Amino acid sequence: MHIKYIIAAGIVLSQPALADLTPKSHIGFAGIDFQSKVGVDYGYENNVTYQPHDSDSVDSSYQSVTPVLSMMGERYQDKYLLMYSGDYRNYNNDSADNYNDHFFRFNSAWRYGLKHGLMFNVEDSIGHEDRGRGVTEGFVPEQFQEFGIKSPLTTNLLNSELRYSYGALQGRGKAEVALIYKKLRFGNTQDAQNTDEDFYNYIQEQEWHENSLVAEIFDQYSSQTRFRYSFITNQRHYDNAPEKDSNEYYLIYGIKSQLTGKTNVDMNVAWLYKTFESGPNSQDFNGLNWDIQGEWKPLKQSIFTAHTSQRIKDPSEVGGYILVSQYGVSYQHYWPNDRFSTLLDYSYTTEDYKKQNKDRNDKDGVFTFTMSYDFRPSVNFELKYQIDTLRSNKETDSFYIGPNDDREVQRTLGYDNSLIMFTAKVQI
Repeated sequence: MHIKYIIAAGIVLSQPALADLTPKSHIGFAGIDFQSKVGVDYGYENNVTYQPHDSDSVDSSYQSVTPVLSMMGERYQDKYLLMYSGDYRNYNNDSADNYNDHFFRFNSAWRYGLKHGLMFNVEDSIGHEDRGRGVTEGFVPEQFQEFGIKSPLTTNLLNSELRYSYGALQGRGKAEVALIYKKLRFGNTQDAQNTDEDFYNYIQEQEWHENSLVAEIFDQYSSQTRFRYSFITNQRHYDNAPEKDSNEYYLIYGIKSQLTGKTNVDMNVAWLYKTFESGPNSQDFNGLNWDIQGEWKPLKQSIFTAHTSQRIKDPSEVGGYILVSQYGVSYQHYWPNDRFSTLLDYSYTTEDYKKQNKDRNDKDGVFTFTMSYDFRPSVNFELKYQIDTLRSNKETDSFYIGPNDDREVQRTLGYDNSLIMFTAKVQI
């Protein structure tokens, strides 16, 4: 499920990325700036549904089309953005796992005088969960049939934010207050409902909505250093599983600084207190979350990046939490003409199930090698190879469904997945 969160929902890593295309502006009616680009992917994946046993894995070549359309307008200091991006993928040997993802965004920012600003942002992500991950994590082909999961479950994440800021645009400091509302829903569940009512209800129990309040102060201490002080509270409610409801309270300290001409750091450290409102066996959590990234550029053409983070997330079942820790390193190199670049990246993630009746610890390593060539400023070719390996200290994990939560369902843990993909991107 492709979801973009602010730090309130868990600190998210910022991965190194290869250079994007140079935008092409098309000025139309009323001065609106139209921009568009499209990517076409050709690839091969050896385990589309993340199966733990080689005998059950399905390999397939695929094609994807990823268009991006945007309209931007300005009126004095006010700015407006309307954007759409899509991801349409077809598997040649596994049409059941085809998907169409869509992302819509509307953003408007108004300025009132020298120090007052108001921003309104709405995002609607219509995505999917790969079969074998998310709700159907660890399912073998027989379970897909048993529970009516004939194609990927669709997800709909609505994210809206209203933010007020006080401070001059070029001033040293500013204060901001934001109200945020998010809602997650699952779709494409008709086959599951017709096949197994208990599992359909389990899917419904994963849906939630969340209200957040954010108060922040930013201090641009110098041209190289900025400090951040934030308080964030989230109230998450599960519509069909109120025993999973929770409240979160974050105190965040952040610093972004250019330490030397070759080194910079971007760090956020958060103290989190999390309470569970109704769960009879749930225990409150308090502790540190963090997101730290450092970059070293010894030469103009070479960039080394190291990152680490820790956060907690809700499990699919009632009770406890999952402590997620991630570490990663990358090396990006631009070759003599700067049009050709390579990227080596490795990330290692552990998920430790805490304060539950299960002793489960997952370890996931992802290695990526990417080559990118800017044929023209508006045309890019990219070749990527990726290996994703998940291992767990347990071969299987159980959860329970049904009116009395007495029907056992097993997940079979672990998988090996690799893909190779060629992409052509054109700015139109």
